[in-house]
Amino acid sequence: MPANRGPHPEDAAQFGADQHERLRAAVRDLSWLRSRGYSGAAAQKLVGDRYQLKRRQRNAVARSACTDEERAHRLQAQISPESVAGRPVDVDAFNALITVEAALGGAYLFVGRDTAYRDVNPLKGTYRVVRQTPPALQLLVATLQRLQPGPVTWHLDQSISNVGRVKPRLSRTLSEKGAAWRLAVSDRVDAALRASSNVVVTSDSAILDVTEDWLHLEALVHARHVPHAHIVDLRPDGERSLGFADAELCSLL
Repeated sequence: MPANRGPHPEDAAQFGADQHERLRAAVRDLSWLRSRGYSGAAAQKLVGDRYQLKRRQRNAVARSACTDEERAHRLQAQISPESVAGRPVDVDAFNALITVEAALGGAYLFVGRDTAYRDVNPLKGTYRVVRQTPPALQLLVATLQRLQPGPVTWHLDQSISNVGRVKPRLSRTLSEKGAAWRLAVSDRVDAALRASSNVVVTSDSAILDVTEDWLHLEALVHARHVPHAHIVDLRPDGERSLGFADAELCSLL
């Protein structure tokens, strides 16, 4: 039986409601430092030590923080679900898939300053099919279909292990849903997405910093299908407000 993409045993304690104020303050401070040119491990260590954060908390804070300039660009580039109709879409397949698998499996996901969802277990060349893989693929495809996009390309990174097991599952899901969408397997997925002029689905910061239009597909899946997922909003005070995903939740439920 495949493994489950569930929470770490320490996550409930490290990311419970009593920790949110401290973690949000850490995101605020790290973002402040990054906005002023302090980057890399030194700034993260300074903030982590200041708030006495544990390793997984430090990772969540680092992945949720960004400079003010990065935040402004990413928020401006985020498009509403209604804007997708008829437009070509490029999907960072592993990125979106793992996020939805985590939501389904009860793992903790974190809302960063740019509203993107991220976990603290980033993919590092190895992917494992889990119990949540088939339903996650179904939900991603169905949710995107509902927006009536133009041509859609799902980009699979050839350098990731087990890509050969994911591709036929995704292909089968597309066939079952009647979606005549393209699969592209390449070892240059990040470069292709950075160069794309289409709507992009990803939470990869390096891609979000250069794309002009991105869709928060994972948040739409969460809103419509997995409302009880462990989503921890780490946006600092004053930055948490209704976004496109929240509005979509109101309209879908």
